Parts: sequence; structure tokens; C-alpha cells
Amino acid sequence: MYRNTKIDLELIKKYDKPGPRYTSYPTAVEFKPIDSKVYTKELNDILEDDHPISLYLHIPFCENACWFCGCNVIISHRTDVARPYLKYLFKEISFLKDVLKDRKKIDQFHIGGGTPNFLENKDFEELMLFIKDRFDFTENAEVSLEIDPRHIDYDKLKLYKDLGFNRISMGIQDFDKNVQMLINRVQDEGLLKRVVNDIKDIGYKSLNIDLMYGLPGQNVDHFKSTIDKTIELSPDRVAVFNFAYVPWLKPLQR
Repeated sequence: MYRNTKIDLELIKKYDKPGPRYTSYPTAVEFKPIDSKVYTKELNDILEDDHPISLYLHIPFCENACWFCGCNVIISHRTDVARPYLKYLFKEISFLKDVLKDRKKIDQFHIGGGTPNFLENKDFEELMLFIKDRFDFTENAEVSLEIDPRHIDYDKLKLYKDLGFNRISMGIQDFDKNVQMLINRVQDEGLLKRVVNDIKDIGYKSLNIDLMYGLPGQNVDHFKSTIDKTIELSPDRVAVFNFAYVPWLKPLQR
């Protein structure tokens, strides 16, 4: 049963202040340059409690540039450009393992980007086997992956499931074709439905869909339609982000 929620507009106005996005904690504004000694000390401090850890891996490669995006990405149509990066990622994973040894299990694991499904299947499988060979996961660990639905097929989704992933997050942002063209992320509604059906058919425990408001060309009616179409897809979770207009950092937004 649904209940209408009373919205206090005065409360919204009171706390409507600019601030960092809570896509990670601590938030990005708290990050600062550190050397290896500080990094090692922080990792050793983690060992003082018995809690499992959360681990995030960033794959900063995309085949196409989304003009709304504020992430650190490298645009390329050649998947082999990721391999030098993966070598350094393997080194950092090994360093993390050497510090934490066998005293920590992973309870939450997420690969984001960029576009993680940019990687060739063999490279992705090598990465995951490398991690699983060095870390144990808790019995009910959330193992999630961000995908670009424009560059995915059933076999890739099945591979990810076989490698232990149980949650998928995919960006739709907006169903309106005009908005999609303005942000350079055109994805057919039929394609999105097919990918969602594949995710459910393969048996993932959870599906998250990202939407974004404040994009060029959006209006209230169109975004309401996007919300209605998202509900029809029956995701387990919906994340709604505001468009961060930062052309001084991301010239593609101009």
C-alpha cells in the first residue's frame, strides 16, 4: 500500500545548500594527496576492528563520451588501452592484500567507472579471479557492477553472474530521445527493456537504475514519463542524481 508523503517546502528551502554528492564516504571534497606511509597507516588502522570491508574498483574507460558526465574517464574504441591500467591495478590489489593479509573479508564490492563492461571478457575475468584469489568474501556479500546497457549482451551478463556478481547498476538518465541526443547518450527503449529482461532472466538479486534531473532539454512532463517508464521496468532500486554543470572541469559540457 502506498501512502502520500507530506512535503515540507520550507524545510527543503532551509536545507537547500550546495554540497558534495554522497556517492562515496568520505565525500570527494575530503580527499587529499597522501604518501604511501599515510596510506599504509590508514589501512593498518582498519585492522583494529573485526568488521568486514567494502572495496571499490574504478575502470575509467568508455567507448563514448556522455556530455553530462563529471567522472574521470578515458574515451577509446580500443579495449587494449585498458591493459596497462589493469597491470597497475593488480599491483595495488596485491599491496592491499599484503597489508590486510587474511584478516579482512569483503562484505561490499563494487566496480564502477567509466564503463566496467568496456573490458574484454578475458581481461575482466582475469581481474576478478585475481581479486578472488587474494580476498575472501562474506557469505552474503553484495557484489555489484555498473554497466552501460548500450555495450552489453546476454553472454557478458552471464559471465559476470558466473564470476560472483549479484547486483547490477545501469544508467538510463532519461528516456526522452531529445534529451538523449543533447547529452550524447542515445539508447533505445527496446534495448533497455531487453537488457533488464536479461538481468532478471540470469538471476541477479538486485537491479539499480540511475536517473538524472536538470539535464538539457528536460521538463517536468518528460521526466514524469521517464519515471513512469522506469517503474514499468520494476527495478529493485532507483537512484536519482542532479546534473552537475561543471564546464570548467569538463569542457564537453559546454
